[in-house]
Amino acid sequence: MRLKINLIILLFFLTACNNLDFVYKNDIKIKNPLYQKTAFILSGVNIPSFYSQALKHLGSVEIKEYELTVSINEEKIKRAVQSNQAISKLDHKLTFEYVLLNVEKKCVVFEREIASRFTFEPRSSGYNFGSDESLDDLYKTAVEINLQQFIDKVLNEDLTVCINEG
Repeated sequence: MRLKINLIILLFFLTACNNLDFVYKNDIKIKNPLYQKTAFILSGVNIPSFYSQALKHLGSVEIKEYELTVSINEEKIKRAVQSNQAISKLDHKLTFEYVLLNVEKKCVVFEREIASRFTFEPRSSGYNFGSDESLDDLYKTAVEINLQQFIDKVLNEDLTVCINEG
């Protein structure tokens, strides 16, 4: 009798749980046509976190189908200056110029400029504990958002059509 009850319970769980979908899926490969297919070249402003973020979004190259050139420019704007000329708020505008080359066709298939902005409030000398870390976090967040915007825009493009013969 006990065996029959255990069997019925087991069958119930098997039939009730047959359509379960796992919450975690590594869908970067599915949603990103550039993942593990793109080598990248950086120029312009050196942002240390860009390399790690690019690896997160593009992966390491297994088969080089695309070459991505990223040129980073930065503009700093003093937004608030105190009476002693110390800067109390500094706006940063990062402009990322993306050029994606199809290696096989030797032509540009995607070209876009995407800007990111953030404001930083530097601390005066002697009171800047954590200020550098905070600035690094702002750069990292700006880079991550910008790269995700780039990937989102690439998803809507046909990467087999050349926009520029080269």
